[in-house]
Parts: sequence; C-alpha cells; structure tokens
Amino acid sequence: MIMHAVRSIDAALTRKWEDMEAKGDALDAGLDAYTGIQVLFLDGEEAFQDWSNSDSLYGARSLAETWGETSHSPMSIYRTPLSSISLFMLLDLLGSKDPLIHSYFSTTHWAYQSLGELEGRLRTLRQFKSSPNYDSKPEHAVEEPQWFIDADKGEHLIRVPTTIQDDHIPFLRRGVEILHIISTPKIDGREQFPKVWHTLHDDGEHLDLPTVEDWSMLVTAFAAEWMELEGYFDDAQDTPERMYTRKTE
Repeated sequence: MIMHAVRSIDAALTRKWEDMEAKGDALDAGLDAYTGIQVLFLDGEEAFQDWSNSDSLYGARSLAETWGETSHSPMSIYRTPLSSISLFMLLDLLGSKDPLIHSYFSTTHWAYQSLGELEGRLRTLRQFKSSPNYDSKPEHAVEEPQWFIDADKGEHLIRVPTTIQDDHIPFLRRGVEILHIISTPKIDGREQFPKVWHTLHDDGEHLDLPTVEDWSMLVTAFAAEWMELEGYFDDAQDTPERMYTRKTE
C-alpha cells in the first residue's frame, strides 16, 4: 500500500520540480513547493516483557531521539530533521474489510477531513472496489458505511486518545504533528483491533484485497492533492487525479 503510493507520485513530483526549474520559478516557489515524502518502516514496536515507556517502540524511540538531537548546518531553515516534518502520517492495522477510522488530534483534523472528503468522492464515482456500489448503476446504489466516521465533526468534537500506544508516540512527545490512521472495526458490537492481530493468522491471506487496493488509491490521491501534482502525472496512466475526477456512466 505504502510503496504503491510512493511509486505513483514519485515521477509526478520529479516532473513538478523539473518544470519549476525550467521556468525559472525554483527560487521564488517557496519552501512548500519542495515538500516531499519520506517513508519510514519502524521495527521493534513490541515489548520484550511488559509494555512500558522503556520496553516498547524501540525503533520509533531511537529514530525520534536521533532526529531530535541531530542538528542541521547553522543557516538551515529547520534546526533538526525532526522539526522539518510537516505531518507524520501513521498507517497501522489497515487491510481488513469495513475499517472504522477515528480522528485523534485536533491539530491534524484538517488532514483527516481531507481523507474523508476524498473517500466520499471516490465512493460517489464508484471507484472503491470494496464498496457494494462498485461499478453499479446509480439507480441500483445502496447505502454504504464510511471509513472516516469523524469527518463531519468539528475539531473540538473529536475524542482524544488515551490508550492506543503506537509508533507515533515518541514523535508526538517531541512536538511532531500526527495523523494516526488506525483501524478499529466493530467486532461483536464493539470497536477493537482486527481478530487476527498478534496471532499466527496475521498474514496476507487474511487481508481483504479490494480494501487494500482502495487504501492504496486513497493514500495516493491524498498525497498527490496535498502536494498539488495535478498536471504532472503521465496521461497514459490511471492517476489519482483522474480516478476521482473522471465521469462515470
């Protein structure tokens, strides 16, 4: 899912930067125009004995500490690698059918709502393969659940997390803006992690592939829209921009 998103936008982002340089706009474009994506695969999350602040999240704690204490050169805009992060988007426990995604942080609720809006547009265009309305005619549409269930709430109405310990915690404690995308589907009437979590059955055989494909498309579209990549994709390919703007019959 993550690698699909990266491959999909890499060429478009490169074309955007090359176009800016060719037009002589590179120096006046501002820092936001050169925003990129960095992918982190964090390991060592689990505790060796009992979960605690010192026995958990080994990879995330190590990286957050290193990036927070490594200084850039004196004339740099950002003092450390950690301070250059605009948004830390954590994708976790995604791949099961019918996920429920909450918004956990008011300061990144705007990004959560952007994902919710994109989800709605893709569903309206019948592009979500996991949807019961995928490739159906409008007159045959049925009501379908939304993944981003807090998208219509104001930032002051979202719930604050108190119990989910995940790889974002060391970065959050150092002031990084966090968008935590984690699935808590309803199982037996209550929200919890997928049943196969932390079992021998937590493998590719238990992923819902249409849902995985939908996540790949949604994350790609979110990144492409945020970095204003419209017009820089290869027209011969099915790009995120075309996915959610083209007409359907």
